[in-house]
Amino acid sequence: MEKEPIFENVHYLPIVLFVALPTTFIVTYVIAVLLGHVEAGFPYISDAATYAPESCIFAQFINMTAALMCFVIYIRYSQIKECNSVYKLNESLPKWNRMALIMGMISTIGLSIVANFQETSVVVVHLIGAFMCFGGGTAYFWTQAMCSYYLHPLGCSIRIAHLRLALSIFCTVCFFIILITGMLAHMAYNGTNPRKWYKEDGGWELHVVSTVTEWICAVAFCVYILTFTDEFREIELKHPKVIYKSGRLTSSNEILNESQHSVIQIQTPPTIT
Repeated sequence: MEKEPIFENVHYLPIVLFVALPTTFIVTYVIAVLLGHVEAGFPYISDAATYAPESCIFAQFINMTAALMCFVIYIRYSQIKECNSVYKLNESLPKWNRMALIMGMISTIGLSIVANFQETSVVVVHLIGAFMCFGGGTAYFWTQAMCSYYLHPLGCSIRIAHLRLALSIFCTVCFFIILITGMLAHMAYNGTNPRKWYKEDGGWELHVVSTVTEWICAVAFCVYILTFTDEFREIELKHPKVIYKSGRLTSSNEILNESQHSVIQIQTPPTIT
């Protein structure tokens, strides 16, 4: 008898991520502003999660979100793999699908690094994590856009494919704006605390462009994840299947048989002639 699906409503996962990420950003921002840790203007997302207690809240929820995002990325990978196996869509699709899996995992690891390594503690690691998150995420969007076109018309609508392509282009532009304006702003900065960046500190306009673009790009990331909702309605998850390695199992059976044979020999009483 076939087992029941372990989870049928898979389409709720992208919705949860779409709600959880912005909520985490906003909550930590509000706490940071109320405690005077950042200015209410336009801080970076991670600047609003630099000091305790908001840094603790941010790290905890982002870690859980990153784990869930890894799960969603793997589900998407398995969905495309299964769809291509059934419909034999394109020989290039598996390659793009594997690339998407790798880029997606890099992005989620970067997200976790950003949350756990604050800029004031380990700035180099924090920046590497940010680059992995936004750079890897943008690369993931491009690979998913390619997969979407290969899946059309059986596995994806052309409207969704076009939307993902547009979001990929938009996030690419945002990524370079964040990177370039952020570097130029820090080069022009003359203040003492970047978490409280004022106009007289220098580079303020570039700083605002960089931070606002980061927030917009983060929203675009969430929207992209939300586009998986309709396709996830068509799938369900079942219990994983565990397979024993034949060599190990054979050896175990041989040991068991030898043990049983020895027990039988010991328990057999001697014959009297």
